[in-house]
Formats: sequence, C-alpha cells, structure tokens
Amino acid sequence: MTPRGVTDADVRWTCTTSSADETWETGRALGACLGGGEVLTLDGELGMGKTRFVQGLAEGLGIPPERVTSPTFAVRHDHEGRLPLAHLDFYRLADPDEVDWLDLLDAPPRTVIAIEWADKLPTALPADRLSIQLTPGPAPDDRTIAWLPTGPVAARALQALRARYGT
Repeated sequence: MTPRGVTDADVRWTCTTSSADETWETGRALGACLGGGEVLTLDGELGMGKTRFVQGLAEGLGIPPERVTSPTFAVRHDHEGRLPLAHLDFYRLADPDEVDWLDLLDAPPRTVIAIEWADKLPTALPADRLSIQLTPGPAPDDRTIAWLPTGPVAARALQALRARYGT
C-alpha cells in the first residue's frame, strides 16, 4: 500500500487512504519507523479510523493488534512490544487538569503515546507532538490524513514515514 501523498510544506504532509485496511497499514508503517518517545495525537469525527490507525501502529511496534481496543471508557490502555505504547482517549475528559490528576502522560521515555480525541484538551498536550487529522476523503471509504509535527521528535517521525513512501 502506498498512500497518495501531496506535500503542503516541508513540515506538513497529507495523504489519502482508500480503505480501513490502508489506514491500518499507514499506522503500521508509522509504528515501524518510530524510535520511541513520540507523542501522536489523532483527531477526526467518529468513524474516521482513529482506533483502526492505532491498531496498525501497534502492529508496527510489535504489539498484537487484536489487543488494541478503543480506550474511551478506560481512558488509557498500555501495551508492551518492541516499544511500549500508551493508547489514550480524551473523548470523555472535560478538563485539562484531569490529564495531570490521572498522570495520563506519565510514561517511560521510550514509550510511544497515541492520544485519540486530543483536540478536546489542546492545552494538556506536550509541545512536541505529531498531530494526525483524519477527515473524509473524496470517495466514501477514503480518508485524508494530514500530518503536522510541532517539534523535533515529531518531525523526525514524519520524515522517517515520508522517506518510507519516497515523498
């Protein structure tokens, strides 16, 4: 699978997947590129494929993807693989202080943190993160994925993914 990519600028990338399986594969490709310590934020409407993307990400990190489910009610699920994964969901949270109170972002340095519905609490997010926005694409099963790194660790992650796709 190779997503169709369009470069918006040196630090921003947009690609389109044509199925849930391609969205999964894009997550898997990113997971395979990561070195640890990255924070990924995933935003988009219900049904856009955020959890599906994280299942692929987990597989790329050496975690059995069937173990990954939406943490909407638990808020955080932790998984062990080649790199540990902390999978968070801010959907049910209302106050940025809850992130601190619950120590949601507390993790060992090599942990990859993936946060669904991160846009609900933008002030609680780390400055260095790879923002991933999933929106409907041109066809019913298409997803446009916009990537924006906001720091050097996130920029390296996106650069590695783009190199994998030759863009």
